[in-house]
Amino acid sequence: MNAKIDRAAVQCKISCETQRELFDIMAAPLISAGYVHDDFALHVAKREEKFPTGLPLEEVGMAIPHTDPEHVNSAALAIATLKNPIKFRVMGSPEETVGVSAAFMLALTEGHQHIELLQKVIGIAQNQVALSSIINADSDEELYVAISRLFGL
Repeated sequence: MNAKIDRAAVQCKISCETQRELFDIMAAPLISAGYVHDDFALHVAKREEKFPTGLPLEEVGMAIPHTDPEHVNSAALAIATLKNPIKFRVMGSPEETVGVSAAFMLALTEGHQHIELLQKVIGIAQNQVALSSIINADSDEELYVAISRLFGL
């Protein structure tokens, strides 16, 4: 995997009430580090309106928000767990919603990275032990350690 996972972009139990607020919070460290353009969160929100990324899983909902490579300088990944779930429309079934408790925001520069990273994230989502290690983390550091282990960093 050649997308960077910056410690600052791994945030545990954040408080927010809307998707847009979540996108702004998750994008902030990516913007600060120069991985993405200043308007990255706006483009993620616009894409989410057209192509929902919510995934209903057994225990929790997860989302994989992202946007087009032209808004990205360097491949990176932001991960957040939420204090309280936020409603997302379901990928492939936009008339349904799911309460999302974990989000993986992809900032990718090439199309093939999208598939490779998406497969990795979906693999984590389907692994109950892996997903629990993310959801049950109590600090940014604990979440970063769990993510690092799952991504083999």
